[in-house]
Amino acid sequence: MGDALAEARRRASGDDLASLRRLDALMVRSGFRHADRTPREWVAELVAQGSLRRGDTYDAHEALRAIGLGAVPALLEVLAKPQLAEKESADANIRLNVLEALMAPSPPPRCAVPAVMGLLSRPSARVQRQAMRALVYLRPQPTRLAVKLLLEACQDKTQWQARATALDALATLDGPVPDDVLHEALKRLSDESPYVRRSALRLLGRCTPPSEAVLHALEEQVVLDDESRVVALQVLSWLSPSRALPLLDKTARGLVGLLPNDRDGVRQGLFALHLLAGMGAQARPAVGLLRRVVTHAVKRGHGDPFTWRMRVHAESVADAIVRSVPLPVEARTAGPGSPRLALALAGPGPLPVDAEHPDSARLQAWVDSLGPLSQEEEVRLCVAVARVAARVWDRHGPENDGAQSALLALEEWVLAPDEAHQRQAMEIGLFVPSQLLASELFNAAWCLHYATLMVADAEKRHVGFTGLTPREPEHLLATCAFAAYRALRSGACMTVDEGWRDSTLTRMRTSDEALAFLHRAMVDEVLPWARGDWDPIRDVLRERRRLLTEE
Repeated sequence: MGDALAEARRRASGDDLASLRRLDALMVRSGFRHADRTPREWVAELVAQGSLRRGDTYDAHEALRAIGLGAVPALLEVLAKPQLAEKESADANIRLNVLEALMAPSPPPRCAVPAVMGLLSRPSARVQRQAMRALVYLRPQPTRLAVKLLLEACQDKTQWQARATALDALATLDGPVPDDVLHEALKRLSDESPYVRRSALRLLGRCTPPSEAVLHALEEQVVLDDESRVVALQVLSWLSPSRALPLLDKTARGLVGLLPNDRDGVRQGLFALHLLAGMGAQARPAVGLLRRVVTHAVKRGHGDPFTWRMRVHAESVADAIVRSVPLPVEARTAGPGSPRLALALAGPGPLPVDAEHPDSARLQAWVDSLGPLSQEEEVRLCVAVARVAARVWDRHGPENDGAQSALLALEEWVLAPDEAHQRQAMEIGLFVPSQLLASELFNAAWCLHYATLMVADAEKRHVGFTGLTPREPEHLLATCAFAAYRALRSGACMTVDEGWRDSTLTRMRTSDEALAFLHRAMVDEVLPWARGDWDPIRDVLRERRRLLTEE
């Protein structure tokens, strides 16, 4: 029976309900248990706690998350019942718990879409909103029924949350954006709620290639919508960098001459620099702007709280411009490299994530496959990881220069690994991330903290919490990389999010996409140095500073 159950797990597909029912049946016959309970007993516990006003469902949710797709048939059986409790509030609580459990398995159980769609007609507004949040995770096909029901939810005149969530669900439809959905998104750009307008902008970001009507609407939104300006700029930079460049240039130029207490102006200007960095080589026409910003920051002096922020963000744009094109041969500095590390990096990356081998184990195994590393090799790999985390941080909080400052301190240590640069990097990274941050920011901050610990002597690498191996400094590199991976996987952990996610848009990545992205970033950053061809830290830093100073 054990071999049959293992085979059923391998064959289980989130798109095929029949395969999940076979897995469920085998679990029942084999007496499979997790934490001394069967999957159906954990589902029953979830239902029982949902009927209580103050029920604690944490253990049940964690157990069902670990069980994965095998619990989906039992959860769908619960949703199929017309009434789950005598009181409507208790019925709604149970359905909310079940929907949350359906959003836990990886890969998503898309076979649950019909059952979730059926909840959009329930009388409870809470259940409707949670069903639409589940659809955001499940990414249904753009069928006529799905589009019809979600467009109807967009017309809710009393609940802005329903309109915003319906637009978010439409934005995640797995297929081309239908014309009637596009028209609804354009219409919602004038909604009274800024959250609805941001969701509409997120939906317009799916329209590739964009029509002239979409681009014109985005340009108007940048000018007219103060509350959603940064999101409109973000979407426009995704869809048409050439159309976004003049508006980003104008917004960033506002940094020159700002009043000391103009926080909104600073945030918009720094966010414009962040978007310019995301454009890479296409931001080269803005080099003159970057020089003006740096010159202005120098003139304002160290007493101005925004001076350093302007400089590090301007340097991050220059860094992106230099990295986005092959470095000229004459600008490359050959070195001894590390042939052993080069050979390891040239091999395969972390294998795809599956239920038997979770993402943390895959990442840990890949880092272990690199073999014993020198401190410089570890720090160089951490710099690559920290660069990814800094991009995630700046997307949400560019007015806080901590991410870019930590990254710059790590680069400076690589160039001159002395005690002064070690102390500077560790002082910047001496913080504990707040649970009030959004999930991606919380993990990005931990990544940067771990990366700055890497420059310390081995006996000083003491960390209290790690996602992989607690209190073992020899696993610090893997822990740092795993924190960056979780930052790329928006929502990968629970925090008391105060709403930062509503101010900008986040690209959603699957587990495999996040692992592949992180692996590529580390290889691109370290492999040229390991081969002895050129140094992506030393050579790029020299070229980006030359770009900011030459006329």
